[in-house]
Amino acid sequence: MPGRREEFFSALGLRRKLQQCSAGWLNRRLPRSHSATLNQRRIFILPTRNGLYFLLMTVVLFLGGINYANSLILLVALMLVSLFLVAILHTYANLSGLTLESGRTQPAFVGQEAAIGIRLHSGRREHQSIQLSWPGLLPQRLDLVDNASCAIKLLLPVTQRGLCRPPRLRVESCYPLGLLRAWSWVALDSQCLVYPQAIEDSYPLRDARGGGQGERLAQQGSDDFDGLRRYQDGDNPRRIAWKSYAREGRLYTKVFASYSAEAHWLEWGAYAGMAQEARLSRLCYWVLRLNQQQRRFGLRLPGVELPPDYGDPHRLRCLKALALYGLGVDGGLADNAVTRAPSSRVEPSA
Repeated sequence: MPGRREEFFSALGLRRKLQQCSAGWLNRRLPRSHSATLNQRRIFILPTRNGLYFLLMTVVLFLGGINYANSLILLVALMLVSLFLVAILHTYANLSGLTLESGRTQPAFVGQEAAIGIRLHSGRREHQSIQLSWPGLLPQRLDLVDNASCAIKLLLPVTQRGLCRPPRLRVESCYPLGLLRAWSWVALDSQCLVYPQAIEDSYPLRDARGGGQGERLAQQGSDDFDGLRRYQDGDNPRRIAWKSYAREGRLYTKVFASYSAEAHWLEWGAYAGMAQEARLSRLCYWVLRLNQQQRRFGLRLPGVELPPDYGDPHRLRCLKALALYGLGVDGGLADNAVTRAPSSRVEPSA
């Protein structure tokens, strides 16, 4: 058993070394870029399994033709060889000239799939049965005809928050006969923002200092009557001002206004004793929940403070702050945040 275990680990180490060497070679030969056009430097081609069977059958026919001095069998063998050589040219040409560009990406949460946008442009020829895939995932097939271009989104599972750089994209095709596979590894210079995983947990919410009724949210509540406006299709019939209709002959809708609760602070110190990722996940949950409830809230992290606000722009700023916390990446937070010294400490809310 110890001998087999050592052989296993030695083979595993050799495999890792080969992967590192091949990755380094690819980085030198095919560096990252915003766009990449496939040419003879980027395209690799080898026979498929069916192609190897095809070559084996051709060799058997050729040997049989020589052995039995049968010119017809030799002619068939030579025709098969010619077909294989022509297939090499057509398989290579199906990828040659194809241009890939990095497109827009959509943020995702840890444990979900990020949508990576990719735009493809055809060259001077049509490109049939092109397959795009990330390593270890199922490919997505498409065709580019009539000098067309298309934009697609490939889903990539993400397991770590921050800025995710997609791995190399595998572009391959076995068109037209399936005897050969032409492929390329394309490294597009794109990145995707990954938010922490939202984990539900209780939180001791602390109201912001100050009294009063709170901030008025016009035409979003049902607490206080706020006036009338002209009726619009889709308005609730229960809120139609029938008295005004009887008096003026025009339809009006009653408008109500509600007042938001006092602003709340989401603070780093509220989950004292937890690991960093556990704190960020719980704060992420409360950012989503308070935003869904349309409540004003602020976010305090060591070194960053976002003042109380509400709405989707504020939610995105808070999620970005949580995603990039501790990674040494600014990500444009300085324009929307009040930064403090990294050594400052936020005490747990009461």
